[in-house]
Amino acid sequence: MVKKKKNNKNKDNKNYSTLAQHQIKGKKLIPPFLQIPNLQITSWLNERLPEMLWAALLITGLKRDDALNIFRRVAKVVEGVEGIGPVDVTHTGIMALSADLRDRLLHAICSDITARNALRPLLLLKGLPGYEHWVRVLNITPVLENWQDLKVAVAHTLDHHSQEATDCRWVRVLVKVIAGQLKLPDLETVKELIYYPNYGDMRKVRPMIRSVEGTFSIIDNNKSNTWPEVFWDQCMKDTECEVGFIHYIGGQIKPGTTRERVSQTRKALVAHYKQTLRTTDVDAEHEGTFGLAAYALAILDELLRLGNSTAILGRMGLRALLECYVTLAYLSSEKDKNIWQVYRTYGAGQAKLAFLKFDDGSVTPPDYVRIETLEFLANEDRWLEFTEINVGHWDNSNLRSMSEKAGVKAEYDRYYPWTSGFIHGNWAAVRNVSFDLCMNPLHRLHRIIRDQTNTLEDVLPDACVLVDKILEVVDKRYPVFPERVTVEAISSI
Repeated sequence: MVKKKKNNKNKDNKNYSTLAQHQIKGKKLIPPFLQIPNLQITSWLNERLPEMLWAALLITGLKRDDALNIFRRVAKVVEGVEGIGPVDVTHTGIMALSADLRDRLLHAICSDITARNALRPLLLLKGLPGYEHWVRVLNITPVLENWQDLKVAVAHTLDHHSQEATDCRWVRVLVKVIAGQLKLPDLETVKELIYYPNYGDMRKVRPMIRSVEGTFSIIDNNKSNTWPEVFWDQCMKDTECEVGFIHYIGGQIKPGTTRERVSQTRKALVAHYKQTLRTTDVDAEHEGTFGLAAYALAILDELLRLGNSTAILGRMGLRALLECYVTLAYLSSEKDKNIWQVYRTYGAGQAKLAFLKFDDGSVTPPDYVRIETLEFLANEDRWLEFTEINVGHWDNSNLRSMSEKAGVKAEYDRYYPWTSGFIHGNWAAVRNVSFDLCMNPLHRLHRIIRDQTNTLEDVLPDACVLVDKILEVVDKRYPVFPERVTVEAISSI
């Protein structure tokens, strides 16, 4: 069986918090940012990137140093200017300035022919704030090919952490500082900003720029600004989706077992069951142990059928195997032998509950159910009139608590969260299976329903791990049973 290498990339430079840094409130884990009182969240992608398109086009259409020099020239325009009100070099902010300052800023941005060519895609956007002023200053005609230039600019700045996005955010902060409308805490920080990106430790400077720029939208809180929405709407209407699929790169795929090996193991399990049988009376412990093991082997056998282990059903099967393992481990860890009978009686009670609902006509039986089977199972150990129905959990517990008591919490944490999403149809699982990604950056990498079912990563190696753990419990309770399903384990048996 293939052992996946742990991915330690970015281990010491994470841009997200660990579970330990989350705060527990009831049944929710709250990340550090959401613990900040009165936090307001703004979106670079949805709201602020469309406002800085001019900067994005320059930083991606010119050499970086040339674009940064234009940004510095833009900041120079507001140096020493007094009584001008709030200054912001967003598209909406520039048009809110006096006519004189607006035109000076526009001429600084469109300072030469190379800059004007890079900015030409702006003229495709008829809803752009001050569109007529950009037409006048650029004095150039856009062509359809300019949509591709716009795609490139947005693609490089979609991620608010990217170098290009940080450069765009830097000019916005720089202008505020030069205009005397933003005070920085000390001279060192001022120098880091003024001489960016050639001064200071960029691992500290870049996050500082992004943090400061992010506060501007919270302060301005301009709810009436419709330009970002207008921009994204036009991009959706005037450009086509570009369907793409992100393929997950894993290790070399090796089947963990074969159907022949599973069949051999099952035959060995049957033989060992007979060998360890001590009574023909109800033996909840013996039958429960071997029954769960046989059930797990049946699931594994189904996973080996063509396509199942890389399908949605594969994740459901893995989730079922986990529950079998935790249940068996929990039952085996309890000193009170009566717990096995509790587990067994609960199952009979569930068969009784279903039978009675179908029998009285209050519920129409589905096609897959035979009422006679339910009646037989409900009556098998004793007359169903002596069987109570527990509508809660059979141990008044839950799988997580059982895994902790049984000492198998590591397996629970490893297999439960993601597989359960597929059982319950949680959004992340639905998204993973049902959608492709539109690779057109002007569509914000939105989702597109797939025309075929997605092939998922293979669960078979993990299923073999869980089945072998179940067989280990069988071996421990009823020695000696060395059989395992994992192919590589055969040589060591």
